[in-house]
Amino acid sequence: MKKSGFSPDAPTIDEDFKERFQKDEWAKSNYCASCRLYLNYIGFHCERGEIRCVQSGRIYELPFHNYLRITRMLNSLNQVGNNSCSANVYQEIRKEIKLDSNKIDENTLEHWRNTQAMNRRSNILIGAIAGDIIGSVYEFRPIKSVNFSLFKEYSRFTDDTVMTVANADWLLTHEDLVDVMKRYGNNYPAAGYGGMFMRWLMSDNPRPYNSYGNGSAMRVSPVGWAFDTLEETLEKAKESAAITHNHPEGIKGAQAVAACVYLARTGKSKEEIRAYIENTFGYDLNRTCEEIRPTYSFDVTCQGSVPESIIAFLDSTSFEHAIRLAVSLGGDADTMGAITGGIAEAYYREIPEEIKREALRRLPDEFTDVMERFYEKFVKDKLGKTCFSSDN
Repeated sequence: MKKSGFSPDAPTIDEDFKERFQKDEWAKSNYCASCRLYLNYIGFHCERGEIRCVQSGRIYELPFHNYLRITRMLNSLNQVGNNSCSANVYQEIRKEIKLDSNKIDENTLEHWRNTQAMNRRSNILIGAIAGDIIGSVYEFRPIKSVNFSLFKEYSRFTDDTVMTVANADWLLTHEDLVDVMKRYGNNYPAAGYGGMFMRWLMSDNPRPYNSYGNGSAMRVSPVGWAFDTLEETLEKAKESAAITHNHPEGIKGAQAVAACVYLARTGKSKEEIRAYIENTFGYDLNRTCEEIRPTYSFDVTCQGSVPESIIAFLDSTSFEHAIRLAVSLGGDADTMGAITGGIAEAYYREIPEEIKREALRRLPDEFTDVMERFYEKFVKDKLGKTCFSSDN
């Protein structure tokens, strides 16, 4: 690389590679070329005996497959911060590889595939989805404590996740929201929809049914990321809600959650978020989870679950703590987890790796693809533009 001090000729990609790479702005700005050079250098067993480097034109022989070195390369590329590029390298390997029982088999390819699926976690919007999956176990088995297992064998995504992804897809594609939600709902019919919403899904001419249930609030978190102004955010949240939940309380619940996400991701403090929601929507947020928990019970209305979900975020000290507080109230745990999780992700920006990993492995590829593309279009460029409050 003539314009860079970064050399692709090291025998392996290791800590020295990462350290030099992170200091070299030219190499980072030409990351795909760097990745492909490394791919060409290390070699893998493929149908062809050689491959031409797209940058230098040099022809590389590919006499062997070295499982360890390819795996290290993929992992290192993820660690230096460009998971999409690593995924592209993986696809190149998968496309060119020739199965050989003595060198590489389907188990090896499956290992790489799983590695890539897990490593996508850094470039995905998943807070609401993780909250839904964690809460799914406790929706009808309420727990009044923050001390519980986050994931169990039967933890799963529910309608909250399906419709969150549908709303993200709508914002990406600008298709008709009714059509998008009906498609997702009918593709995932066993996600636990409410009776009125299920009838809406099955209708040939679906109409709003004046609901004030929290279904409008559970799916709206992507709206909080997609627009540059609070006014646009509120208008789009209303649009998201009104196709089913056109009751004023249903619309208010969706707008309040989207506003929380918007305010959190634009650097507002918790006290500023609290004040805005109280003044704009009239929710009583001057309570704590400790005060709510003893007498709170299952409530699927917006007015009976959205304020409590926001309070769980306001009382929290981390993403995980926020989800634990939401579930510990003993209410509609998956939906409250989704609402709280979407806000907490926007505020804290960090979700524990284990939570991401456990959530991702329970999702179909269709969902991760949509949420990754949503991240790339609406989230990635916003992350470095705000200065975040350090208050809890």
